[in-house]
Amino acid sequence: MKTRIISGVVMIIITAAVIAAGMLINPLIITAFIAFIAAVGIYELLHNAAGVKSKAALIGACAYVALMVFAIDGSTGAKLQAAFDGAHSAYIKLTFTLALSVIYFIYSAAVTLKNHETFTLSHIAFVCGMPIPIAFAFSSLGVVINHEHGLYYLFMLLNFSSVCDMGAYFVGSTVGKHKLCPNISPHKTVEGAVGGIISSIIVTYILGFSFSFEKNLTNAVILTVPFCILGMIGDLFASAIKRAAGIKDYGTIIPGHGGILDRFDSILMTAPLLYLFIALGVI
Repeated sequence: MKTRIISGVVMIIITAAVIAAGMLINPLIITAFIAFIAAVGIYELLHNAAGVKSKAALIGACAYVALMVFAIDGSTGAKLQAAFDGAHSAYIKLTFTLALSVIYFIYSAAVTLKNHETFTLSHIAFVCGMPIPIAFAFSSLGVVINHEHGLYYLFMLLNFSSVCDMGAYFVGSTVGKHKLCPNISPHKTVEGAVGGIISSIIVTYILGFSFSFEKNLTNAVILTVPFCILGMIGDLFASAIKRAAGIKDYGTIIPGHGGILDRFDSILMTAPLLYLFIALGVI
């Protein structure tokens, strides 16, 4: 527990320092940090969970997700816009991300052919398929944090994941009786899930008033319920992969917590949807 607490404090300090540097100096600092953890995350998924040993496959996947984070980042888009004689940044980003994804898929197919004697069906599926959704999820996280009101939206993401998870833990350990998904996560309960959602709704109110977001507060409160449920699905989905792979954690980069994906499983499921609602002006 001591190691877990120390690691948690260190993570908070590093994250706060990166966000502060990004807001005060250059937003690309935040983008670079997210690109790094995205690369570590996909490495954990392919190497530690799927058992992929091919260096070409691992390097290609890590490079792809890192480049995608930069490609979708708003400040990078502005630079591309200037480089292409003022062309619309959204069009440039769409073209660039599609090109990267097509190139990566072709690359992964070539790697599969080269390793056809050792690659199993799961290896092929993970190498060719998983880096793409992981890349878009981490990219969405970068866009959300680098938004004009990024701090508010970051706290909302943490609310949907960490606050909900903590609320579920305390309520579940106190009054939980009905198992939520015993075959995947035996300690999660229905009562805990409800308690986690209620905890997040309370924090949503607090964040809305603290950041003067009363205008969309009703929408935020209503959407807290599906966002929390989606976060739980992300957590269970990540647990299902670990159970199938026969591993306890995705990695060991964060002592006491596991790997990057062990900490970001819920956020990676909610970040793309939050970005969509932000773009639509709903939340």
